[in-house]
Amino acid sequence: FLRKIFEGINSLEFQPSLDVTAMISEEGERVPFLRSFNPKDSQGSVERWLIECEAAMRESLKHELRRSFDAYASVERSDWVVQWPGQVVLAVDCMYWTKEVADAIGGGVLPNYTEQLTEELMKVVNKVRGQLTKLERKTLSALIVVDVHARDVAAELARAGVQSETDFEWMSQLRYMWEGGDVSVRMINAQIYYGYEYLGNGGRLVITPLTDRCYRTLMGALHLSLGGAPEGPAGTGKTETTKDLAK
Repeated sequence: FLRKIFEGINSLEFQPSLDVTAMISEEGERVPFLRSFNPKDSQGSVERWLIECEAAMRESLKHELRRSFDAYASVERSDWVVQWPGQVVLAVDCMYWTKEVADAIGGGVLPNYTEQLTEELMKVVNKVRGQLTKLERKTLSALIVVDVHARDVAAELARAGVQSETDFEWMSQLRYMWEGGDVSVRMINAQIYYGYEYLGNGGRLVITPLTDRCYRTLMGALHLSLGGAPEGPAGTGKTETTKDLAK
């Protein structure tokens, strides 16, 4: 029943007192709640304690994102990626990539930054070859998919000679930002705030130029309070592309 409401939560961790202290994904990833809650306090109202569960989920994920964002700069990246929930790792990685690309554009060192991204990618690839738990391997596999696209985008921006943060080539990319204590996602003139829904530690879709175009259309539609209806043959990734954008 819980998964029909929160797809990423497979089960909750109950204490003997019935306090709920953590959420557990289908992959077995455990994320502790910042504050526990007890369904008994809702006096039999399922809706009330599910609302508490949603609030605890969002609050806890936001807390983990903030802590991970602060820790990123002080820890070796290859060690940092296995210390946090997979969803948090991917979101924070995208935020730092956005910040670093913007700094590289402003400093005119985009080609050098592309080389740095390649080196960081190879470090993650080498770590995958080592001794890892199944959960850590899933996190790193998803991170590699995101990192490959990030490197390709940076290389394309360097080839295009982008010199300003207002250049369309850069503005048209999916950019994660930490602003005013919240995570927001921008693309062209669209801005959407991160929802902090726990999604578990699933894989990520390989992003192609067609995927990017689909993202731009859907983000623009959401920004204008409209909807989107991807059309195409069966099995081409319409549903998965839309789901991946939501991550």
